[in-house]
Amino acid sequence: MKINNLLIILFFFITNVGVMFLLYPTLILDTVDNGHWLVVLLHGFSHIIILGVLLVGLSKLKEPNILRYVPKNRWIISVAIFVPLALFIIGTVIVSIRTYAEFTTVLFLNQTPILYVMIIFIATATYIGLGSMESIFRTTFLIAAASSFFILIIFILSFLNARWYNLFPIKVDRIDFLFEMPFITGFLILTPTFLFLAFLPKGKKMDVKSIFWFAWFIIPLIFIAAYSPMLVFGYEAAQNFTFPYIEMLATVDIQWSIFETLTSLFGLSLLIYATLFLGMLLHILRMLYQSVFQTGSLHASIALVVMVIVITLTANMISTWDEVQNHIAWLIPFRFYSIISLLIFIFWIGRREKHEA
Repeated sequence: MKINNLLIILFFFITNVGVMFLLYPTLILDTVDNGHWLVVLLHGFSHIIILGVLLVGLSKLKEPNILRYVPKNRWIISVAIFVPLALFIIGTVIVSIRTYAEFTTVLFLNQTPILYVMIIFIATATYIGLGSMESIFRTTFLIAAASSFFILIIFILSFLNARWYNLFPIKVDRIDFLFEMPFITGFLILTPTFLFLAFLPKGKKMDVKSIFWFAWFIIPLIFIAAYSPMLVFGYEAAQNFTFPYIEMLATVDIQWSIFETLTSLFGLSLLIYATLFLGMLLHILRMLYQSVFQTGSLHASIALVVMVIVITLTANMISTWDEVQNHIAWLIPFRFYSIISLLIFIFWIGRREKHEA
């Protein structure tokens, strides 16, 4: 199966779901006391704007893989762009495996040491990352085909026990939350989900318009992730949960599923989506290593395994959930620098190609 726009959109969708429904509710609930819709819109629009700028830049290139445009004097580009990007990816993987391991121990394996859970996650993600990008997209298609119906049903049932008076007040009392850590931490936190667009295999020309317009569905998803726990529990109660959306699903009782509750069904889906997401990030990390150091595929794969071991040991040093939140905050400078420098590099490539044509 060749990579096409459908596979790209499916991967973009499930990775956003995998990241959003664990991290976003807490970040948005911690930002303001009421008027959360403004936070959702600001996060959603900023995400779409950055994605749109990236797609415009990539549309100017003959090939969608930016590594093919690295100049001969690659060390300048590597130090300025690829090394910070690799550090950002490594930091994201560290925080992600620790977050999903925490989630797994809470939901499924509460008697299992968290290190063993992280090893299972990172080993599976590494296996995926060592494969080709085509194989990642094929796996995504199979998983999306198997789970999309259930995910849609879950989104609908999210509001089954909603108490709509919890929607109020909707008035925004203050605007200074823009300069506070919860908002800044959540700002552009979904950017790792579209990094793969700049590293697609040779010969694939994206339909950037269809990808961009589909990305607008992200905003309703953020609304569902943020508001459904508040509508069920109220703001004060929802704010006390580590994973508010998952706790909300536990209140929905269903009889037709082989799973005891929606929590188990949705939780398992999130873990599968997250594994694909981490596998793609590790695949990009291997591509960056291979490009920077001009090595063969085997050498880059061995280096990736070594990096994964270091990542796992580092993640195991994060002992509490508060430390996880701190590590997410530490990634903020890398996130902003990586995205801005990547966009500058892509537009520089497009400008250079235009002059050479």
